[in-house]
Amino acid sequence: MATNKIIATRIQEQQLRKTDDIGLRSPGLLAKWPIIGLLMFLFGGLAFGALTFNLLAQGPLLQLDRILATDLPAIGLKHATILKPLMDSGYYIGSWVLTILGFLFGIYFIVKRFWQELAMLAFAMAGESLLFWSISSFFGRARPPTQIWIILHIPGFPSGHAMASVVLFGFLAYLLVPKIQSAFGKGFVIVATILAILFVGFTRVFTAAHYLTDVLAGYAMGIAWSGLVYTLVEMFFQKRRIRNIKK
Repeated sequence: MATNKIIATRIQEQQLRKTDDIGLRSPGLLAKWPIIGLLMFLFGGLAFGALTFNLLAQGPLLQLDRILATDLPAIGLKHATILKPLMDSGYYIGSWVLTILGFLFGIYFIVKRFWQELAMLAFAMAGESLLFWSISSFFGRARPPTQIWIILHIPGFPSGHAMASVVLFGFLAYLLVPKIQSAFGKGFVIVATILAILFVGFTRVFTAAHYLTDVLAGYAMGIAWSGLVYTLVEMFFQKRRIRNIKK
């Protein structure tokens, strides 16, 4: 009996792997090792909590916030011809480019009938937007008065651009890296993803669209939300596939 159960389990795992190897599918690592998602949620949540406490308690990081919000825009204005297009691109990458990518991948998942990946994308992006609007409205932290170029007036803590870049760029890397055979290719995607996320956050600070702690809080929330939603969706679909195989 025990041998038969082991054989059945291995057959189920092989069937799941074959399904996941077709197209741009989720590798299922978070469902297999949910501790990863839990650690992401705890790390991001604790980091966000620490940054929130620093904000409410007028902690030492606020002094650094004020210095950067004064010095960096001044540098930008001195070299506006070169830096303005570059810094503005961070705004568009963190908003319109992410929106278009999310839309295109959503269509791809629908056409391919990849419902798990579609659910991961939809819950992640919708939840990220809801979290940003609700949390930023609750704290109501004004953006730096030294904003340059693209001026926004909605509350800035946490940074929605930073949160969205972690959620979507991280998701795309999670899908792509396991499909790449070479170590160089895997490393290139990982490094490119990290650089893209950091670039978006840097441009938001450089133009004083956000304080540094806004961006760090956005990163923290993005990590926490990604770990939670991607793990839960993967676990749900994995259990459903196993139930269907057993029938």
